[in-house]
Amino acid sequence: MKLTATNLKYFSIITAGVALAYAVNKFEGAISPLFFSMVLGLIVVNAGGWPSEGKDAATFAAKRCLRIGVVLLGFQISIDKFIEVGPRGLFAVIIIVTGVFFGLRYASKKAGLNDSLSTFIAGGFAICGATAIAAISSTRKSEERDVSYAVALVALCGTLSVFVIPGIATLFSLSDATAGAWIGAAVHDVGQVIATASLMSPEALDSAVIVKLTRVVMLIPLILFLASKNPGKKSLRTATPTFVVGFVVCALIVNALSLPESVVTGGKELSKIFLSLGLFGMGLGVKWASIKALGARPLVLGLSAWVLCGGFALGVIQVVGL
Repeated sequence: MKLTATNLKYFSIITAGVALAYAVNKFEGAISPLFFSMVLGLIVVNAGGWPSEGKDAATFAAKRCLRIGVVLLGFQISIDKFIEVGPRGLFAVIIIVTGVFFGLRYASKKAGLNDSLSTFIAGGFAICGATAIAAISSTRKSEERDVSYAVALVALCGTLSVFVIPGIATLFSLSDATAGAWIGAAVHDVGQVIATASLMSPEALDSAVIVKLTRVVMLIPLILFLASKNPGKKSLRTATPTFVVGFVVCALIVNALSLPESVVTGGKELSKIFLSLGLFGMGLGVKWASIKALGARPLVLGLSAWVLCGGFALGVIQVVGL
């Protein structure tokens, strides 16, 4: 993007939109700023408020900012939490993430969804909602409407979890530790995990965060796996984009060095901000008619998957004995 007055003006509007999304998140923590940034982008473009001269700024946000956000995702990877979850917890997380991703991806394709949308939904459900979808989208060519639909779907299901899972945990008389592990394994966005577990107890919150951050670590092998499947590429080295390598290197550096907590926290926030800018930019490229054309099938599939994947996660946790 050239540093012209016009481009800077429109990028400042995108920045203001992301700031508004963060203000909403501060008021209601269960609403992901990534999701709401994308929604605002959709609202702006479909209200006819984004002219053609703003295209460069939108593209810059959707491409460059998104990729910077993916690199900075390395600050969210905590090997300490990965170890703290223990062998049984690690085994449970691997089974849940692998089962949900490949199972849901297969079911989505069988239901008639295209490969990109199937992969986005599966990745969002399996690991960390909008964050995973944004990271996956940066490694492959896909339509922005698929990204938008998948982000909206996992946000809806994650929000439903905040209201539903605590009641079910109480009904089934789950211990706080087990309920927290289930929340960490089944709820998508980190903010939604915290909001859900906070309705239970401090013990449930601790358990939920540990399991959830362990799921986030699984983003590294997933991204590398999907990059290796990039059509036309003959090796993992040539298939893996530079910014994905940057993400892995960032995670290794953050965990190898004893960085101050303030630096790690700042890195995590910067990652979310850049990902939010990227999703706002993507939202600006999607007309409502293109989302409507996808029909209700992905919505029905997503809500069904929410129930089945939640039940699967609880079953694995109880069998493992968390």
